[in-house]
Amino acid sequence: MPDDLWLTDTYTWSLQQADLLRRLRAGERPKDLDWDNIIEEIESVGRSHKDQVESLVVQSALHLMKIHAWPDSTALRKWRADARDFLIQAQRIYRPSMARDLDLAGAYRYALRRIPYDRFTTAPQPVPTNGTIPLAAVADEDFSIDDLAAALFPPR
Repeated sequence: MPDDLWLTDTYTWSLQQADLLRRLRAGERPKDLDWDNIIEEIESVGRSHKDQVESLVVQSALHLMKIHAWPDSTALRKWRADARDFLIQAQRIYRPSMARDLDLAGAYRYALRRIPYDRFTTAPQPVPTNGTIPLAAVADEDFSIDDLAAALFPPR
C-alpha cells in the first residue's frame, strides 16, 4: 500500500483500512494498518461534528443579528425561519460530551464579523459586541429561537 494513499485517495484508503480492521477483528494480523492516520481520522470525525454544531450556531446567531440590526427589513420572516432551522439542526447534532470543547463565545464573535453591512442601504441598529451564545442553546432542545434572541439581545 502506498504511504501517501491517505493523502491522495482518502476514499480508497478508508475502504482498505476498514477491510484490514475487520480482518484484525477476525483474528488475522494484517501488516498494512496505517495506525497514525486511522487515529487521526477517528479524531477528525468528532471534531467535525463539534465544528458543525458551532457553524450552525454561528448561522443562527448571524440571522438573529440581522433581525436585530435591520428590524424593518422585508426579510425578517425568512431570517427568523432560517435562524430557527439552524438552531434546531445544531441541537440535533449536539452531544453533551462536546460541551467543554465548544467555543460559543468565539462563535458569537465570528457571527459578528459576518454581518453583511455592505448589503444594506439603511444604517443598522447596534449589535452587542460582547455577547456569547449560551450552552443551553444547543444542549436543551426546548431552548427556542426566542430564548436565543433574548440571550443575545437582552432588554436594556
